[in-house]
Amino acid sequence: MANARWRWVLPAGVGVAVLAYVLVQVMIVAYIFVFSVLTGGGLDSAQLKSFADLMAVWGLLILNSLLTVPAAAWVARRVGAEATLHGVLVGLVSVAVIQLIDLPNGAPDFNDLTKMFILSVGAGWLGGSLADATLRGQKALYRASQAINAARSPQEIVSAIGQHLADPAEVSQVALWQEISEVEDDTSMDLELLAAWAPRKAQAWESGLRLNSALAPALSGLQDQQTPLLLRASELPASERTMWERQGIRWATLLPLITSNDTLAGTLMVASRRTGGFSRSTMRRYLTVSAQAALALENLRLVEQERQAGVLRERQRLAHEIHDTLAQGFTSIVMSVQIAEGTLAPDLTAPVRQLLDQVRLTARESLAEARRLMWALRPEALEHSSLPEALSSLAERWSGDCEVAASSTIIGTARSLSPDIEFALLRVAQEALANCRKYAQASQVVMTLSYMSNLVTLEVKDDGVGFDPAQPPTKRSELSGGFGLKGMRERVEQLSGTLLVESVPGEGTTLMVELPVVRGQRSAGGMEDVKAAP
Repeated sequence: MANARWRWVLPAGVGVAVLAYVLVQVMIVAYIFVFSVLTGGGLDSAQLKSFADLMAVWGLLILNSLLTVPAAAWVARRVGAEATLHGVLVGLVSVAVIQLIDLPNGAPDFNDLTKMFILSVGAGWLGGSLADATLRGQKALYRASQAINAARSPQEIVSAIGQHLADPAEVSQVALWQEISEVEDDTSMDLELLAAWAPRKAQAWESGLRLNSALAPALSGLQDQQTPLLLRASELPASERTMWERQGIRWATLLPLITSNDTLAGTLMVASRRTGGFSRSTMRRYLTVSAQAALALENLRLVEQERQAGVLRERQRLAHEIHDTLAQGFTSIVMSVQIAEGTLAPDLTAPVRQLLDQVRLTARESLAEARRLMWALRPEALEHSSLPEALSSLAERWSGDCEVAASSTIIGTARSLSPDIEFALLRVAQEALANCRKYAQASQVVMTLSYMSNLVTLEVKDDGVGFDPAQPPTKRSELSGGFGLKGMRERVEQLSGTLLVESVPGEGTTLMVELPVVRGQRSAGGMEDVKAAP
């Protein structure tokens, strides 16, 4: 009571009481007028008194209760604290004011007063409770919005929505999905899971799950949908429906995350255990955060693009620095040694000549390494050509230098990949060819680049002497260290990919690189998670 905001409670309670009393009097006057018209002016005083007494008790009681609910809710929302208490106080004030107004008509009947007290206090409690629920929803929405704005990954976005808005008794999963473009078909939709949240006792879906139009035809129109899409478990195929029902999912609401430029940034799914839909207020909150989630995903994408652009700029800067310092310096050393040999040729002793040869060899090896670093930092082949064109040019140049037949083939429809992936594949191809030249003694090398739905693979196969993979790395020289196999494996694993090497002595070597187009584990088929091959 000490914290009660009486400057809101008193006007509301007085207003409710006065309005209820006035309305009752108006209804009594209206009854008298209608009754007199219908009876031709003859008034039955007993009936009139009976109606007046009824309205004075029940009419006033009902009207006061009905008016108390919105008034209590309004006060509770304005106060913003102890909503139920302030709602009850509005009901108490209205009862007290009505008794004061009716005091000239005599002392109130105890039973009538008890009924009015109970109903008015109950109405005040109901109004305060409704306001309290609204306030809690607004606070949860505010906290969710703050967490989404601070999110630095899709997982943080979906966790913010789940932790602050999802009722654990009602919601089974909150998930973010992204569209995967496999074919140019506006009538189909293929979604892959980015991140998911589940209540404590439930297991969240793992990244990489798939959901497509073949399993849920309703997804076909998701991109053009501006309102939530309802997906019922009963509408799914038997295998998919079984999995949903095993997790207690009856239906799911899908909200397309549309960016400011009307593109689909992703899809927010809220899966429910209950058979009924969400309330309007709950759905409004999810719609609000879906707009913020779309903005957050777009911002994350822009930040990643800027990061990649910054990495490329730094690579180019380092490449220029190496060219202008180390490469030029080693070139100058090689030229100086050659000039010295030509000038001092008649007077050179064997030890001096051997020393100059060693200096020249070391300088040339260092120059080759500097050029290798420049190429790795700034692959000019990708600046002016696509990845398939760059691989084809690489095979042609390597074949001309080594006099070994080399070719490059493409499987699938070529498409643009992220700079990191294209750079890694080109780097692996160069290292594989370098190792082939040093150790394979091959007569033919074939490179195959394959584009799949959410994967890209590169296979380099030669018909050389091969080797035994079971041998210790120290017996395979540079192939297992430095810029060889070890370096290729590390580069691929940084991009969540895998590298396989198959070789048999006398039967050649096959190197296979597999990279996901989207970071994270891959999967295929429905929502059954399929791990990447080791």
